[in-house]
Amino acid sequence: MIMYKILVPVDGSEPANRAVHEAVSIASGKKDAEITLLYVSPSPVYFPFYSMVGPSLDADVKEVEEREGNQMLDDTIEKASKDTSVTFRKKHLYGIAAQEICDYANDTKKDLIIMGNRGMGAFGQMILGSVSNKVLQLAQCPVMIVK
Repeated sequence: MIMYKILVPVDGSEPANRAVHEAVSIASGKKDAEITLLYVSPSPVYFPFYSMVGPSLDADVKEVEEREGNQMLDDTIEKASKDTSVTFRKKHLYGIAAQEICDYANDTKKDLIIMGNRGMGAFGQMILGSVSNKVLQLAQCPVMIVK
């Protein structure tokens, strides 16, 4: 049995939602296809001012991120799974988005990554660089960028 495993990084943005829709379209035509939605929260380690306030803020921030990230994943799966029999999975990780996406895709042997062309605003991309561009450079499997 050949399983077609698609990874879709999501962040609640419209481009990410279009990527989910595209993944469903592709997976619906494949027997035993599986879509994993991945949400990557920035690790509190990357925000040093949290530590200056105190360790309780780190725990509070992580708790909020966990709750909101999982809620967004659940909502996205609920909407995307309405008219399809495709299997959905979800994963919430912490770290640098592009690196976590590629590491997870490689570790779980995904066949394809489908992602939106931008998730954050233009200002964030200017400072941090495009996550989709970094994934294109780092991924070991094919990557589809949805506009």
